[in-house]
Amino acid sequence: MKKYVQVMKLNLQTSFAYKGNFMLSSLMDVFRVVAEIAFWGVLFDNLPGSELSGYQFNSIVSYYIAMFIISSFTNVGSTGYKVANDIKDGVLNNLLVRPIHYIGYCFTETVSQKLLNLIIAMLMFIPVIVFRFGDLDAGMTLEQLGWFPVVILGSLILSFFINILVSLFVFWMTEVTSLFFLKDIILDLASGRVFPLDLFPKTLLNAFSVLPFMYCTYFPAVMITKGWSAAELYRGLGIQLVWILGLYGLIQIFWRLGLKKYTGTGA
Repeated sequence: MKKYVQVMKLNLQTSFAYKGNFMLSSLMDVFRVVAEIAFWGVLFDNLPGSELSGYQFNSIVSYYIAMFIISSFTNVGSTGYKVANDIKDGVLNNLLVRPIHYIGYCFTETVSQKLLNLIIAMLMFIPVIVFRFGDLDAGMTLEQLGWFPVVILGSLILSFFINILVSLFVFWMTEVTSLFFLKDIILDLASGRVFPLDLFPKTLLNAFSVLPFMYCTYFPAVMITKGWSAAELYRGLGIQLVWILGLYGLIQIFWRLGLKKYTGTGA
């Protein structure tokens, strides 16, 4: 455990050395959220009523702010690219001889980076939360507040495992950029980053509810803005746990098979 803590400390130090990069990337994400909110503002201005499938403009603003803050912690696509490049370029050679498991090392790096991203994202939206607090929707109960750290950690692990699993295909395919592109499209759509999933037909929402993507961002975002019933919360936690265990098992299988194929000169 001390080795992983040390990795986290070193990575935090490196991250602080590139504060400008973090700030710029966070600002780009903020602009995306502002653009999405502006789009919904125009849409609601042209609606016959002030509500769309149970959403009012204030609840949409609350959803996208929650989605942005949660995504800053759970969006780990860059980790997948890094792992794929380490394997493809033969960098994995040096990492395999370290007294630390490579996947665990990557996860520790990811946690340290995401904690910093989360802090920056929250700081950027503090003015909005303070000045529009009365207009923002929050439906999380005290019981759900107690479960929220578990849910958000599960979302991070789930997103991390999805990206790692895609990256391990580089052992056999050499180039996996197209797979990451496909993964990003599916994840953006099925995790609620583009639209709230309950705007889709119920049949499609039910299909999303058994896939892992919804539990990367949509599940905790709705937990904050609308809240879940006790039954929905525990069902979601159960599905999240099942996918985490299932993906972990697949990663272990792919990792062992991939290392047998790995030549030490790249994928």
